[in-house]
Amino acid sequence: ACADMQLMPQILINVPIMKGFDFRSDARVGAALLDAERKIAGRGRILLRPSGTEPVLRVMVEGETEDEVRCLANSLADVIREAARG
Repeated sequence: ACADMQLMPQILINVPIMKGFDFRSDARVGAALLDAERKIAGRGRILLRPSGTEPVLRVMVEGETEDEVRCLANSLADVIREAARG
């Protein structure tokens, strides 16, 4: 059943945010997400998800190469940190 499954490098970064920070409506986060999705289009995936138990936004990036995945995840996390500060 798993013969066709291809494992890809993945990174998860937990970015601390203030309670109530709406990352979905923040223009900086939206632009950074679109840019990252364009860069990895068809070769991976990106997920931004707030934790249900702690004040963090989870940034998960999966793709073909570890370097690309790490770079995109760190770039997104940096933008989110800056946007969450206000």
